[in-house]
Amino acid sequence: RVCMFRFGRAWCRVPRAARALCSSPPGSGSGNSAPTAAGIAARRLRSPVTWLSATATLGVLYGGYQIQYQRQLHRQRTAGRPDLGGPWSLQDTEGKTVTSEQLQGQWVLLYFGFTKCPDICPQEMEKVTTVLQWLDGKGQPVLPVFITIDPARDDAARLKHYFAESEFHPRFRALTGSFEQVRRACRAYRVYFTKPTEEELAAGDYLIDHSIISYLLSPEGHFVEYFGKSLSAAEMEKKMSGIITEWEREKWLRGLLPEAVAEMLLGPRDVPQPRAEP
Repeated sequence: RVCMFRFGRAWCRVPRAARALCSSPPGSGSGNSAPTAAGIAARRLRSPVTWLSATATLGVLYGGYQIQYQRQLHRQRTAGRPDLGGPWSLQDTEGKTVTSEQLQGQWVLLYFGFTKCPDICPQEMEKVTTVLQWLDGKGQPVLPVFITIDPARDDAARLKHYFAESEFHPRFRALTGSFEQVRRACRAYRVYFTKPTEEELAAGDYLIDHSIISYLLSPEGHFVEYFGKSLSAAEMEKKMSGIITEWEREKWLRGLLPEAVAEMLLGPRDVPQPRAEP
């Protein structure tokens, strides 16, 4: 800057080069180029909040949600569950002994009824057939087991003929036995049924009042859920499919994670206490 005095006044003259420098826009000088997209991206990556940290945060939040979700599912499955199930032994249509332990290793749906039932039992087994066909399509097979509550008339030969002539699911396995064997199986699942009188047994023409419930057993042989007559086929299939999916998912997680981590995530393993033979 050059200062000059004239007639008692002072003024400053700024050199031309300095004026040009001051009038230039920021960053337009020889050493300051305009910010590029790469530079902006680099500065963003140097920010305290990066894509990596954001992803990690979301992962932690999702993991916490899954922990709470799985714990809630575990509480719902175990809270208020009826104490059902127990050992029993019956015979199939070929006269071979079938025990409750032999059915383990697969999902099982138990239904208690009798072949002389005029409407309710056939309707329920038709519904079960529809449900199992839908589950088959999802790759979730379930073994349907029919246990008669009328062993006096439903012997092995009659059961074999009845299911051979019906259009029920081909996997249906029909079981019978002595009255005491049938009573023991029914008591294990609190199945109600009326016992025919001596006169009715002699006449051979009678109906039996009984509870209308299907019981779902896990591959470990544990009672999981029951389904009443009021449920539609679609509702029953939805519930069964959800139960099977969650059970298989929990089994996979327990096999993948260390036991301590699995218990923290899923809660203690649900192992029902063995019941005495009824």
